Amino acid sequence: MNREPTSILAFRNGSIGNTLAAVPALRALRARWPSARITVVVDSIGYELLEYCPWIDRLIIYDKHGRDRGLLAQFRLVRTLRRLRPSHAVLFKRFFRNGLLAYLSGARTRIGFVTDGKAPLLNVTAPYEVGVSVVDIDLRLAALLDAPPVGRHLEVFLSESDAAAADRITGHVEKAEYIVAHYGGSTTQPDFFPIERFATLLGRMCGMNHHVVLIGSGRSEEEWAREIASCDLNATVATGLPVRTTAALIRDAKLFLGFNSGPAHLAAAVCCPSLVVFKPDARVSEEIRKWLPPSESARAIVPPETDGDDAWDGFCNETTRTADELMGSRTPSKTRDVGRRA
Repeated sequence: MNREPTSILAFRNGSIGNTLAAVPALRALRARWPSARITVVVDSIGYELLEYCPWIDRLIIYDKHGRDRGLLAQFRLVRTLRRLRPSHAVLFKRFFRNGLLAYLSGARTRIGFVTDGKAPLLNVTAPYEVGVSVVDIDLRLAALLDAPPVGRHLEVFLSESDAAAADRITGHVEKAEYIVAHYGGSTTQPDFFPIERFATLLGRMCGMNHHVVLIGSGRSEEEWAREIASCDLNATVATGLPVRTTAALIRDAKLFLGFNSGPAHLAAAVCCPSLVVFKPDARVSEEIRKWLPPSESARAIVPPETDGDDAWDGFCNETTRTADELMGSRTPSKTRDVGRRA
């Protein structure tokens, strides 16, 4: 490291899972350099997730497909970044454009990943390794700033208004007596786990004692949720919610069941026991190592590749036993009102 950081500019514009996976690294940077001003460039979802994060001083929304798309908007953004006078830039997102923005910001130390032997415009680098936890990969960048880990756990900070919005959806259900389920995902289509099989698994897990809250975003996930709810389940469809409302719903649940997608990382961040579904293919072990959230109560489950009823019945039985163990150890989280960012 060239010199002590005075102003750290971090880039973490990306998905829910990637954004939450960077929180342990941001926490490490804050612990190591408490006097440095930390600014994070995010997209709109990232802003929702990190709005109340105490490890950050400022968030800047970078909407490359909207208001920041044109050349004039890019100049305005660069001017904003230069006003920060960053001494160091940390690129958690492997985009050339982020590297260019870091360079134009004036940061003399620019830290990021080497991908395919290349790291344009960066001068302090770490290799990006496939099959390593995304949390640990980000912590390696923090280590290049002499910032050791302060735990690997994910965090999302919610307000009383987030909790109130969730309570309006589940007001008729006793806390910790419902399961949150998510069928879908933005990167992997869920068709390897047929809806009928997913509904059957939910029915076995819930029995007569638990309600199901089905979450999701977008038209397809709403349609899937409604189809699952129609499968003789005691269910509520709660799709299209703000991300922190979804997090508050999961926080008060007995269990989360969903695919390797953003909501699974929300579950880890709010300490809800979770079963995370991974696609059964040749890369599944690598995907589990990389994307299973670092939580003692998160379990990866891999459905059968075959259509045979016996294989699916065995899978459902084993998964139900795991769910019972996780739900038996569940301790509901407390609401934290963190106020609003100045």
